[in-house]
Amino acid sequence: MPKIDPAQVPQLPVPFMNADHAHEARLVNDLEDALAAHGRGAGSLSAVLERLALLAVHTREHFLREETLMREEGFPAYPVHKAEHDRVLAEMDAEARIFREKGDGVRLARYLFETLPAWFLNHIRTMDAVTAGFAARRRV
Repeated sequence: MPKIDPAQVPQLPVPFMNADHAHEARLVNDLEDALAAHGRGAGSLSAVLERLALLAVHTREHFLREETLMREEGFPAYPVHKAEHDRVLAEMDAEARIFREKGDGVRLARYLFETLPAWFLNHIRTMDAVTAGFAARRRV
């Protein structure tokens, strides 16, 4: 069962944010499948590392699109929202590095399938919802 149910991801009034969030959920769920297969000896380490890299690239691009929107619209809480993005990117990078160095799949799974999804959904419901609402009002 996917750890991020795409049907549970809140929809926002900015379409590109919804598309990014749906894609992020798919990448996390694909990574879960690869990590589980690797843990059972049925999947390769390279598949896990490839999916980790895809998630990292997409997350950076996803956050950059949101940050560009915030700057363009003059969103007052931009520094706070960006700081949260930076914090999560650093955390994701650290967990991926630890996995590459130590091969601790249990630790990576705990982060990617417990910690990250809880943060992701909460972030959408709070910071992203406020950002999207602000941008949508400004664009009307």
